[in-house]
Amino acid sequence: MTDRTLFRPRKPVAMGSFLLVALVAAALFVPTFMGHLAVTNAVSIDATATDVALSEDGERLVVRIEVHNPTRAAFTATYGQLYGKVGGTKLTGTGYEVERTTIPAGETRTVTARVSVPEEHRERAAEAVEAGAVVVTGQLEGSIRDQRVEIEVTEETDG
Repeated sequence: MTDRTLFRPRKPVAMGSFLLVALVAAALFVPTFMGHLAVTNAVSIDATATDVALSEDGERLVVRIEVHNPTRAAFTATYGQLYGKVGGTKLTGTGYEVERTTIPAGETRTVTARVSVPEEHRERAAEAVEAGAVVVTGQLEGSIRDQRVEIEVTEETDG
């Protein structure tokens, strides 16, 4: 007959402590790493200005931006630096007003922004909006798991 012995560490308290510390470290590391990975992949988030209208008072462009988030974490848009232009001529100031919108991982949502139009450009802006000639570009700013992220807003292209 063979004598079988069970594995028994010489210091069970030390072994248990080591395993506990290893489990806690892994539990803290994995979510943090996933958040950082999502932030580094933020460049894959697409933001395209799809619709531009003039507010009723004519003082702002109301811009609908379609945002697709292929990362594994939600992106929350909170701020913008957006510009409206026609044929290379800037018609607006910098637009900062963005409706706070969360785009879940793997989904597409629409973010609405408002960009002020200086009084001297309002007539031209109204004509350009009517003709569909206004292009809005810039950046959307927000966060992924409490990390600040900037996303480029591009103009819509056919094709």
